[in-house]
Amino acid sequence: MKKTPTLAERIRLTVVLVTLAVFIATALGAMYYRFKNGRSVYYDFKVCQFEKMNDEEEKNGIVFLGDSITDFCDLDTYYPGLNAVNRGIAGDMTVGVLRRMEASVFALEPRLVVLLIGVNDLSRGYSPETVTENIMKIVDGIKSRLPYASVIVQSVYPVNSVHGKEYASRLTPLISELNAALEALDKEHGYVFVNVYPAIGDGTGSLIREYSDDGLHPNAAGYAAISSVLEPYLKEYSDN
Repeated sequence: MKKTPTLAERIRLTVVLVTLAVFIATALGAMYYRFKNGRSVYYDFKVCQFEKMNDEEEKNGIVFLGDSITDFCDLDTYYPGLNAVNRGIAGDMTVGVLRRMEASVFALEPRLVVLLIGVNDLSRGYSPETVTENIMKIVDGIKSRLPYASVIVQSVYPVNSVHGKEYASRLTPLISELNAALEALDKEHGYVFVNVYPAIGDGTGSLIREYSDDGLHPNAAGYAAISSVLEPYLKEYSDN
């Protein structure tokens, strides 16, 4: 005959289950908070790496700053001969860049910063207005701390349906809105806006399929097309 749990046993079980539920909810909440704010184990690892590498990097060079599109770009291949440092972190967002300015930019004292950021913000539900505000904070922070440095802000690149139809249809108008805001604010905030979007877009708002294998990240052909747009600006503003 099955023994009926005593009141004390039922209370202990309830306490255990409630404690477990609270723990899981807290853990999930913390994970979601980190996700929404661009924090990850990889992010923390990369920032730590940057801090260790900074003493060995040359000053007065070019810093490429951004997310996975920058992180995955081989600068020696697509921008040969430049004193360029890659400070991209896959999955990063504008808030993540703002947190790591010391390790990613200021410690290197660059003469030129090339920024590409924002698509992850939009994909995680942040509005173009919020992303624009954060990008202006990044730019203003650089101009304040490094007044001699030039800043290039790239347009956020288009995506296509290979990365997901819903993803592409949702992000495409948001990307266009963000880019229009970035183009409109360049003189006010003292940066150079470089519109890469038309060079890699198919004319309908989508990323040219031959330029990406997953609909978001450029492949070799995509990076080559991007560098052909950026290179003249790099030469002009890195020589100033």
